[in-house]
Amino acid sequence: MRVETGDATRSDAALRSAGPPAVVPRRWVARPLRARPVGALSLLLGLLAWEGLALPLQGPPVLLPTPPAVAARLWDLAVRGVLWPHVAVTLTEAGLGFALAAVIGLTLGYPVAKSRLLEAALAPYIAGTQAVPVIAIAPLLVLWFGLDLAPKVITCTIICFFPILINTVIGLRAIDRSLIEAAQTFGANSGQILRYVEAPLAARSILGGLKLAITLAMTGAVVGEFISANAGLGYLLTAGRSAFDTTLIFAALVVLVAVAVTGYALVGFCETRFIDWE
Repeated sequence: MRVETGDATRSDAALRSAGPPAVVPRRWVARPLRARPVGALSLLLGLLAWEGLALPLQGPPVLLPTPPAVAARLWDLAVRGVLWPHVAVTLTEAGLGFALAAVIGLTLGYPVAKSRLLEAALAPYIAGTQAVPVIAIAPLLVLWFGLDLAPKVITCTIICFFPILINTVIGLRAIDRSLIEAAQTFGANSGQILRYVEAPLAARSILGGLKLAITLAMTGAVVGEFISANAGLGYLLTAGRSAFDTTLIFAALVVLVAVAVTGYALVGFCETRFIDWE
């Protein structure tokens, strides 16, 4: 026999009369729409400032090409099919280096965050990879691994893994210990705690590291191409420098910036798309 109190009956009636809950618009839809005009205005102001600085410096030699001149050069390179093979080479190097750095940084970040002893043991090596300029060890990588893809990918990995590792450690250590203890009280094992407590709460910090790393990946690829390459955006920069062709240099730089900004925006989209519970 089920006994219902008067308060419970009134509460049920109130819930039924209230109807379905209001649908709250997802933040990941609204936020980018609000930010787009600001980004477009910032880009426009930057181009106008560039044009204003470049006009007094028109050659010969051309020290600072104007945006229309760079755009015309990019169009010419793209139409003739010269640009795309170089972009593909640099994207491949940067993508592989970033992926390898993400695997190493995320895999190593969890045990380092949990063990101070492991952190103390690895700290000299982790710090050493960042203390030595990559441009100084890039020739060694060429001697050890040859002139192919490997030295460029390793260069990208060395540059990218540090921010991923550090942000992973910081994000995991910032979690309130009481939340983990509460999950353990309810019988959650280590895997469940990682999946349902630690990973969601540390995701914002981890994605911040990925944002930084994905922009640094292009830097690593170009540094590797400066040492030895016959293709890639770094190769175009070297060719432009050798020929004193500032328009070609700026064209390659514009592509580098565009690719890095696109990668940054993609990680930012993932952040606003999947971390909407805060």
